[in-house]
Formats: sequence, structure tokens, C-alpha cells
Amino acid sequence: MTGLLLKDLLYLKKQGRVFLLLLAFYIIFFATTGSGIDQITSLLLTLIPMIPMIVLTNAFAYDELSKWNTYALTFPLTRGKLVFARYLLTLLLTCIMALIPLFANLLFGSLSAETFAAIYAAFGASLLLCEILIPLFYQFGTQKARFALLVIVFIPTLGVFFYKQLRLAAPSSEQIVFLLKISPLFLLVFFAVSYYISCKILENKNN
Repeated sequence: MTGLLLKDLLYLKKQGRVFLLLLAFYIIFFATTGSGIDQITSLLLTLIPMIPMIVLTNAFAYDELSKWNTYALTFPLTRGKLVFARYLLTLLLTCIMALIPLFANLLFGSLSAETFAAIYAAFGASLLLCEILIPLFYQFGTQKARFALLVIVFIPTLGVFFYKQLRLAAPSSEQIVFLLKISPLFLLVFFAVSYYISCKILENKNN
């Protein structure tokens, strides 16, 4: 399992450098312009779901070009391990991206309950999006699944638009706290379902 994860990380080593340089540039830019930790946090919140999805897409694209799955199954590896390594990569990247704004706010002493909730919400959204994408990548490949990615990103945007148009009442603080409490269980169940579907897709493709 460690070797499978290391393979993906080595694939993406050069891209990781580019992302780090880009991240450092924006942090320095906001810091030098006096924008403050709030603006930096807002930027980092958008990167929490964005970076894992980009890396995940590229990892699948590399595998397709090299026909990795076909080659890997000649070794004593189960399909479950191949699939789980990809989910583990997603979890690792999402945790790293969520820890950056968390530590930044702790460093500046400005980690409020609202900021923590926003970071956690971005973390959960990232996992959900990636867990939707992984079965699509296995089923359709990266080229076709990229269209699904556009739809996945567009649906929440459309939902927010209609929510504002209908002028519905905002959820109460008690409802938000309740949703946050049950969200780990929801994420775990969604992870299990997504993993099972991905394993079945890979199994059917190689039978």
C-alpha cells in the first residue's frame, strides 16, 4: 500500500512544486498588501477542494497513459488495494490542504469557531467531490469524466443561486451544529459506498 501511494506522489512531484510556489506567492502577496489572515484563509479555503481534485485527475491521467492498472494486476495486488491507494491519496491531500489554513490561523491567534467550521466544511466538500469523481474516473476515464467534473462543480453553484432566489431562511446555529456532528458518519458511509462502487467497476473491467 505504501508503494502504491509513493508511486502517485512521485508522479506528481513536479506539480507539487508548482502548487507550493503558487501558494507561497499568494500568501506573500496577501501578507505584504496588508490583507490580513481573513483574506489568506479565504484563498486557502478555495484551494482545499481544488488541489486534491486537480491532483486526482492528473494521477488517473498518468495511469491511463501508462496503462498502469493492467500492469499492476500482474503483481500480487488485489483490485481493492489499487483502489484504496487512490482513496488514501485523496484523504492525504485533503488533510494537508485543510491543515494549512488551520495552522495559519493558529499561528496568528485568530482561529474562531466560524473559521474552524469553514475549514471543516471545505475539507468535507473536498472528500465528497473526490469520492464522486473516483468511480467516474474508473468507469469513463479522465477525458469523459472531466465533463462530469464540470457538472459536479456547477450543481452546488446552481443550488446556491436558487437558494438566494427563493430567499429561504438560513439554517439556525442548532441545525448547523447538528449537521457538523453527523457529518463524520455521513462522510464515512459515503466513502464506503464510493469505494465499493470503484472496486466493482475495476473488477468488471478486468474480467
